Amino acid sequence: MTDVMAALMLWITANTGYDTTGMPMPEVIEMTRHELTAEYYTDAPHLIPAKGVDDRIQALYSIEEGPSGRVYILAADLVPGADLGVDPYENPLFREMLLHELIHHVQHVSGEADAYLCPAQGEVEAYRFGGLYLKQHYVDDPMPNRAFWTHMYSRC
Repeated sequence: MTDVMAALMLWITANTGYDTTGMPMPEVIEMTRHELTAEYYTDAPHLIPAKGVDDRIQALYSIEEGPSGRVYILAADLVPGADLGVDPYENPLFREMLLHELIHHVQHVSGEADAYLCPAQGEVEAYRFGGLYLKQHYVDDPMPNRAFWTHMYSRC
């Protein structure tokens, strides 16, 4: 996982305005969909969907947890495409999910997030750069309406 994160941090430096050189890496915890849902709804467990899973949740980032932040992410072997005979960590869909959360990490560590009116403003870059990553890797975007959702998720 460390190699994957290092490669994605280099990608961030090469494709964004951020310099990730020397930035600490967040802790990454892979989870099942049930565990990820429970983590997301920690402060409001009564809102967990009846089936116990919220399929919209792929990953979460917390700057307050862990020594350098923490990423909670759907386990690589559970991400669509993980069963295609390659290492699940090489799956570009998994990598894009992790990249999204690393963008949030970089926003916080760099101090960029301090200027946001609300935390949701960081979603614009995370979704935009995730789409760019998939395009550069010739992968169909599982979020074809990415621009719409970027707008919706980035509203304060």
